[in-house]
Amino acid sequence: MRSQKLWMMLALLLGSAALHAEPLLPMPDAGSMTWGDWRFSWEIGDANDEGLVIRNVFWKNVKVLHKASLPVIRVKYRGGAQDIDSGCGPYRDRISSGNLSKFSGQFTNVVSRQFNNGTLLEIAVFAEIGGYDLYQAYYFHKSGRLEPMLYSSGWSCHDNQHENDHKHHPYWRLDFDVETTANRVRHARTDANNNMSFAQYSSESGFTVPSGTKNIVWTVSNNASGRVVQIRSPGNELADANGSPWFGFAVRDVGVRRYHFSEDQSWPFSTDSQLGFFTPVEVTEDQDVVFWSMGHLSHTWSQADVNHPDWHSRGWIVDVTW
Repeated sequence: MRSQKLWMMLALLLGSAALHAEPLLPMPDAGSMTWGDWRFSWEIGDANDEGLVIRNVFWKNVKVLHKASLPVIRVKYRGGAQDIDSGCGPYRDRISSGNLSKFSGQFTNVVSRQFNNGTLLEIAVFAEIGGYDLYQAYYFHKSGRLEPMLYSSGWSCHDNQHENDHKHHPYWRLDFDVETTANRVRHARTDANNNMSFAQYSSESGFTVPSGTKNIVWTVSNNASGRVVQIRSPGNELADANGSPWFGFAVRDVGVRRYHFSEDQSWPFSTDSQLGFFTPVEVTEDQDVVFWSMGHLSHTWSQADVNHPDWHSRGWIVDVTW
């Protein structure tokens, strides 16, 4: 019944686009496909508990991503807002086949469907962790856009108006290989006064988007060929500030790391820890880089959630420019 109720509500998640959705198609737990100018494979990342994973993503026969995954969803409850451990948890949720669930009438973990007359492809899994319903999806647009997305509903605390308020922080691990493994990372930021500033990520680092930012876009590029992808998070909330009520639980929006096979693993850090993997700090310029994109997703709880749980979503946009 829970998954049937979820599917009825999930049909509304994409707004008017859902009215043009084709039926869900069952997909194997691992496979590959060519769809329009996209070519990719997928699997359930059980080895590292990292949800639905896509690999070897090509656009117009040029490689974009070696791998995209969701290794952790960190969750912080407000509680009494006394310290970082106030309230239930905190939690570090991880999606694997052990907590995947099937929609009513479905017989596979992975599903796909198309929207808008076949111009948008969704491939997704549904998980149930504690009191949460989670829908993890990737959206492929025929225009050359890719969107990793997480939808969340429910809570895992007490029925209390304020103590039940919480934030989900999904951490996407995007291992870019734009044409080759030698890539560069940059960003361009526009503030509230339309002043622009630029930054390059020549070594391993993290970045917190300052308040007053009107727009920011990151690029991952291949300097030899000039091919570029653009990355942005539309409407993303700000990272957590220090002090009450969130106590800097998730203080970064992105992290850039140099790729190491040994670091392609299950989330190794504690629930309260930020993203590590940079001791000692290494050069990333024209190297194989991993772009960590963190989302901040508030759920302000209300009594109405008991009978009609709200859905909340957060994702990132990757635009291929060739």
